[in-house]
Amino acid sequence: MSFDIVQWLAALVPILVLLVLLLHCRWGGDEAASAGLLFSILIAYLVFGGGADMIALAVAKGMWTSLSIILVVFPALIIYEVSWESGAFGVIRAGMQQFTPDKVLQVLAVGWIFVGFLQGITGFGVPVVVCAPLLIGMGVKPLTAVLITLLGQAWGNTFGTLGLAWDGLIGQVDVSNPLILNKTIIWTTAMLGVVNLIAGLLIAGLAGGYQGIKRNAVTVILLGLFQGIGQMGIALLNPMLCNFVVASVSLGLIFIIGRLDYYRQPVELNDPAEEKTDEKNVTANAMNIQQAFIPYVFLIVIAVVVLLNDSVKNYLGQWKLSLSFAGKTTLLGFSTHSYPAYAPLAPLIHSGAFLLLAAIIGYVCYVRWGYIQAGGVQRIMKNSLAKTIPSAIAVIGLIAMSKVMDETGQTTVLAQGVAAVTGGVYPMLSPFIGLLGTFMTSSNLSSNILFGSFQQQVAQMLQIDKAPLLAAQTVGGAIGSIIAPSKILLGTTAAGMLGREGEVISKVIGGAMLLCAVFGVVIYISYQLGW
Repeated sequence: MSFDIVQWLAALVPILVLLVLLLHCRWGGDEAASAGLLFSILIAYLVFGGGADMIALAVAKGMWTSLSIILVVFPALIIYEVSWESGAFGVIRAGMQQFTPDKVLQVLAVGWIFVGFLQGITGFGVPVVVCAPLLIGMGVKPLTAVLITLLGQAWGNTFGTLGLAWDGLIGQVDVSNPLILNKTIIWTTAMLGVVNLIAGLLIAGLAGGYQGIKRNAVTVILLGLFQGIGQMGIALLNPMLCNFVVASVSLGLIFIIGRLDYYRQPVELNDPAEEKTDEKNVTANAMNIQQAFIPYVFLIVIAVVVLLNDSVKNYLGQWKLSLSFAGKTTLLGFSTHSYPAYAPLAPLIHSGAFLLLAAIIGYVCYVRWGYIQAGGVQRIMKNSLAKTIPSAIAVIGLIAMSKVMDETGQTTVLAQGVAAVTGGVYPMLSPFIGLLGTFMTSSNLSSNILFGSFQQQVAQMLQIDKAPLLAAQTVGGAIGSIIAPSKILLGTTAAGMLGREGEVISKVIGGAMLLCAVFGVVIYISYQLGW
């Protein structure tokens, strides 16, 4: 497999620009994304031979795809503002003491277990935008809250969202042989189990420091093993439900654990945020914990009822919105398909619809109970829009950049270059291809669609078993969700720290790369041993 070094270096430029501006220059996501988009367009036109019409269509596709993310951000912020306006966060913070006075376990329950549960049923960044504000309301610093939710959602990125990313992978490759399919599942779930276990320990450390890890190590290890082994066993029977079932049981287990005598002693956070005296929290002291969680309870109920009931899901999902795009070809021969209905959006079963309906129900309940005063809806909408607009600009820039790179061949050249140069040691780098796909698209599903068949082709070229490479693809994609700029933007927006995306990436990128490297070495060794 040959490649052009000039093209490879040129394709790398937009990514380097994005990373340098975010990490070194500390630019905000909207500014860095705009610069990355500009460079991707220039490279597409000057080096890859993409015509102006082709580039324009790629940008338009990016804008359309971005709509799905923005439709999650805006209603999620409305839920946050409804909860803030009503004083629910203060009640949640106090009510968690009834679950356990150990604040580190509280954080594990919300930032690890509940985040995993939401990822199992909804995905699309919902766990981050919903749980980061919850953690902040419990006394966690905003930056720490974003890091925790990013870590907590990673392991569910393949089999979460009812197995959507997994379906995207197996839809691109040939796994008709049951032995290959089962081997791919075992490799994938085994590595994801390690990701989840490490995430749990890191979350305990972020919440409670070294003592947090030491005190909760047994709990995290036992729950992590249960989730990892449970996901593996159920995935062999039903990949669609494996993550959701395991996460649901874990949610019940964490509350049982919180009742143990071991967790009845007060334990403080290692580095808590400064407590704020807010008049809304003071005047809402009549609210109980069940009322405070009303929007989130309805979010779960709505999502479960719609997504797990095929008749309801199919009925509501028949109404779709889409755009048509013509196929184009660059001067270098990279082609795009013609789409009569590109990335159809089913608004009634979209996560944004669930969030919006839950927000409306929460608002109506709080108004009826007297927790939101006159003018509340105006304040809620004003604050939500103010936070959504800059985030939307950044999301559009990032997704449009990824589409321009994808459709003009830049992303493919990057992957092919790595495979061509590394040859027999390529398995060591295979997880990084999945990570690259998710970093660029903010979606494990998109990464699997983009590079799933590529990993299979490399396996055939090297005449090796493709199962470990396919697993490396989607596990690398799951790890990539921790450092994906668009997903980080969801967290910084929800946490009220928009513009600090580079700070978040700098905290997690080293660990993500190290984990991919370790998995790559394990896969390489497995080939050498003939596993």
